[in-house]
Amino acid sequence: MTALPLRTFLFTAALVADQVAFAQPAIQRIAKPGATGTAAAVRVADGPLVFTGQFSATNPEADTRAQADGALLALAAALEKSGSDLAHVVRLNAYVASDAAVRAVEAAMATRWAAAPPACTLVRTPLASEGALVAFDAVAASSRAAGSVEILENGCAILPAGGKVFVSGQAPKGADLGSSAKLTMDAMFRTLTHVGLSKADVVQVKAFIRPFTDHAAATREIAATFDGKPAPPIVLLEWRSDLFSEIELVASAEALPPPAGDSIAFTFLPWHPRSPRYCHITHVAAGTPLIFIGGIAGIDGEEPRAQMKTIFERLGSVLFEAGSSYRHLAKATYYLADPKAQSLLGEIRGVYFDPARPPAASAIRIGAGLGHAGRAAMLDMIAVPAGR
Repeated sequence: MTALPLRTFLFTAALVADQVAFAQPAIQRIAKPGATGTAAAVRVADGPLVFTGQFSATNPEADTRAQADGALLALAAALEKSGSDLAHVVRLNAYVASDAAVRAVEAAMATRWAAAPPACTLVRTPLASEGALVAFDAVAASSRAAGSVEILENGCAILPAGGKVFVSGQAPKGADLGSSAKLTMDAMFRTLTHVGLSKADVVQVKAFIRPFTDHAAATREIAATFDGKPAPPIVLLEWRSDLFSEIELVASAEALPPPAGDSIAFTFLPWHPRSPRYCHITHVAAGTPLIFIGGIAGIDGEEPRAQMKTIFERLGSVLFEAGSSYRHLAKATYYLADPKAQSLLGEIRGVYFDPARPPAASAIRIGAGLGHAGRAAMLDMIAVPAGR
């Protein structure tokens, strides 16, 4: 199937009086045909970025649209305290508690981001806030210059300009969710130590957990691994697995020398089997733009193999429009709703990926679905420009 054509445009707009005034990095937004409030991809120049935790509304008795608007107001307030605002969001993750919430949430996003849409991924998952129907987390350009990772008190953290590291999901087996979360964080810190980084370099932790009803234990154990210091934002999603948790993270690489002769380096851990489908760590060089690619799905209701083929065709089109390639993917997250999608994913990655340069990745079986009936799988990506 031929992917839909894409149109690229550079968003430059004067900030209104109540927004945060600062010299914004160049942000290029690639339109998603037929969509308002979400871009196919957003390319942002190297500069400080704010990573947030999940924000939901404080009015759980309200309907979905009111909750979505309230959650976005809470996100906007946190961004303002972090040197940013909604106009500078480059990636948005939306989480809905039911498929029935999708339309209202998409309408709220279309209203807020009609002029400057972020790359958006929407998935279905239970939420930690009781009664919440929707939650959001975001990545946004920030004016808050920092020489190292800065953990803020408002559920946000600042990733300074410069090198960045993306670590694939890991999932050691524990006796329960709490012990699994601790074991996994220990494994992640061992990974960081291997490349010359530390806990203090972590800017965001994303955990896929089960049972989600034990989310408080997961949050507590993850936070405790930071040895009494403020933990970075922690994002939680439900997953379906024989294991209790898989955790991935993002970190600053300012302490590392730049990759030799390239904008991105791909690292394989010596104590894990090497796969041609994903690496364990990617290191993006300082000065390199990031390209955030929103959730890409196939045609809802088609059989899973056809959906997966369409997904990777559409990914190729977005990468081309953004000035990137399959050899310049830094981080992949695969959301798998159909049981057949896991094996199909392994097959198709072998067709498209360079086995010496596969992205860091997490492949997650989503228990509740992807917000749209008949959707077998979806992916989102972080890439860097090709040509260096």
